[in-house]
Amino acid sequence: MSPTDNWTLIVTVNDDHVLKRNLLRSPDIDGRCQIILKSGFESASEAYNAAIRESSGHVLVFAHQDVYLPIGWLDKLFATLCRLDTVDPAWGVLGVYGIANTGEGAGHVYATGLDGMLGGQFEGVIETSSLDEMLLITRRGSGLFFDEHLPGFHLYGTDVCMEARTKGLKSYIIPALCIHNSNGKRVLPLAFWKSYLYMRRKWWNELPVETCCVAIRKNCLWPMLRSLKSSYNRVVHPALDPIGHRTPDVEVLWKELCSREGPDCESNLNTANS
Repeated sequence: MSPTDNWTLIVTVNDDHVLKRNLLRSPDIDGRCQIILKSGFESASEAYNAAIRESSGHVLVFAHQDVYLPIGWLDKLFATLCRLDTVDPAWGVLGVYGIANTGEGAGHVYATGLDGMLGGQFEGVIETSSLDEMLLITRRGSGLFFDEHLPGFHLYGTDVCMEARTKGLKSYIIPALCIHNSNGKRVLPLAFWKSYLYMRRKWWNELPVETCCVAIRKNCLWPMLRSLKSSYNRVVHPALDPIGHRTPDVEVLWKELCSREGPDCESNLNTANS
């Protein structure tokens, strides 16, 4: 039995329509998958921890409701897990986009909110210090949980990677192209900065920490001012820094990506049909 013959998909839900039109349309979500949906929680960490306690799968996939996993995605994950079995069987957290240990963003994701592709095709895995929350993967046997003191729904990807590191577990970005079918944001909300300040206090001795949005630093004034300036430009001059929007039919978008991306999309199809 492969590690993905019995896996658990965990989702926090606040819009059933978005869930049904995106994540639940993913062709690899089938009878092999236990699905746990959580809503009404004060934070992602509380929802995810409740789901972990209910889970039965060896592999736990935490995905946003607006993520789409194209055909062959599960086989790509399985191939990566097989590779990790030989090089680092005690891995901590996996994701599809994050900040590599070099400090650069890495992965391969199409983000409608940014109206473009993040990263590009790569082989193997990339060691990371921080992962985007759109999709995270852990092992139920790792004993990892999310910090329920972290407020809201931001920066828990970075936090769980750092928690894994305190346990001696490494985290990685994996080559598994997917779509994040989200609306772009002109301004980081107040809830984000509440999470930011909590992370700043919690990991003070480890700072600075790079995240996919902004660096967490002891002197947080500069990152905040940079974010404020960027948000101001998006609001006042939207044509100079446009944001993207969710597409109504993610499967049509996937077909368009296949015609543009070529080899990587084709490899998804070939792997799924082999």
